[in-house]
Parts: sequence; structure tokens; C-alpha cells
Amino acid sequence: MEGLIKLTELPANTVWFIAGAALIAIEIFLVPGTGTIFAGLGAITVGAVLIAGWIEGVNGQFILFFLFTAIWAAVLWKPLKKMMNSGGSGYSDMVGDMAVVYGEPLEKGKRGQVKWSGAIMNCEIAPQESTEKILPGTDVTISEVSKGILLVKRIP
Repeated sequence: MEGLIKLTELPANTVWFIAGAALIAIEIFLVPGTGTIFAGLGAITVGAVLIAGWIEGVNGQFILFFLFTAIWAAVLWKPLKKMMNSGGSGYSDMVGDMAVVYGEPLEKGKRGQVKWSGAIMNCEIAPQESTEKILPGTDVTISEVSKGILLVKRIP
């Protein structure tokens, strides 16, 4: 398997950066609310500490990883919780705008994606909407933003 980079051939800081990015991506795209964002930030911080040359050795890296994960959680837990639970998400200017269903068909009760103002965003069909499925390319109206998720309705 020539041409493939072996994980062991990568510098340790690069492995930590990749792990951090993967953990943050898991939080954002796969299982929101699990706290892997704190572990991702901890891993990225360990990568930065390695670049600075402040620590060597695998044991020290893992100790720092757990320490920085706890620090990031302690620092960001309340602000993130407050932001997610606040009634006003700061996206009220989006309400009433048009978006286009993107990727897979949007099904009621399941998360999908829309393209709004050039950005791909997570969405769901609004609970009060009677439509069960909306096909890709269909125009929808953003009726609400709840916890970072756009709630959309089919345009009549």
C-alpha cells in the first residue's frame, strides 16, 4: 500500500489535531450534545502544547488531554448551555426567509439540510406543518430557529 501515510509516521501534534477535528465534527454533525466538543478542544490544545515544545512523552500527552478536556468543559459548559436553552437564538433575522432543501429528501421527524444564503444548514420540518416529505430542490420558508436547527415549512 504505497502512497498511504501511516498514522505512526505523522508527528504527534498532527495526530492530536486530526483527533480534535474529528471529535468536534462528531459533535456538530453526528451526535450533538454529547460533549465531544470539549474533548476535541482538549486534543487541539495538546497539539498546540506539543508544537510549543512544553511537553514530551505519550503519558504526559494523555494526562494533558484529560486535563484540558476538563478545563474546556468547565469554562464552556454554562455559556454553551445558556446559548442552547435561550429562547432567542440570535437567528431571528432568518425567520421568514426562503431556503432550498439540499441533499436528501426532508422527512418529518428527521433532521435534514437546506441551503440558505449560500450556507448548508441543518433543519427539520416544522411540527405544525402537515407535509411529511419535501424533495431536494424544493423551496421552503424558515418558520423558526430552535437550538441551532432551522424549522421549515413548504411554500404554499
